[in-house]
Amino acid sequence: MIFIIILVNVAILDIAVKNLIEKHYTKKDSRYIPGGLVKIHRCENKGCFLGFMNKRAGMVRVISVVITLLCLLLLLIILPKKGMSVKKLGLALVLGGAISNEYDRIKKGSVTDYFSINLPFLKNVVFNLGDISIFAGVILLVLGTKEQPR
Repeated sequence: MIFIIILVNVAILDIAVKNLIEKHYTKKDSRYIPGGLVKIHRCENKGCFLGFMNKRAGMVRVISVVITLLCLLLLLIILPKKGMSVKKLGLALVLGGAISNEYDRIKKGSVTDYFSINLPFLKNVVFNLGDISIFAGVILLVLGTKEQPR
């Protein structure tokens, strides 16, 4: 049950932040969080990570829905099994981020990204909480690959 709660909370939080960004920022607005490491700004992405396949938004939507459904199926299969907490957490994080991004794609035709990290190799990459959740979830899935059910 905790993994479903995590999944739902990640999706709801990311959608809520995206709504705030869309309400208070135009695509030209930007602000730095004190300290200057994080820049808040609004960017619409029709493709997937780093704007890959931006001109094939329909294909991205289909592929991402299929992958999201496969991850959901996998979570539903392993959820009743004892153990595998790292895998379950990883899938919950991936799905929470994927669902919030899918919601954007279906509702608006693009995903709202809203922050960058002001480091030379990252300052041109714009993320959202869903992206970070997916990234963290994938890392946990890799770490949990040797985890066996009890």
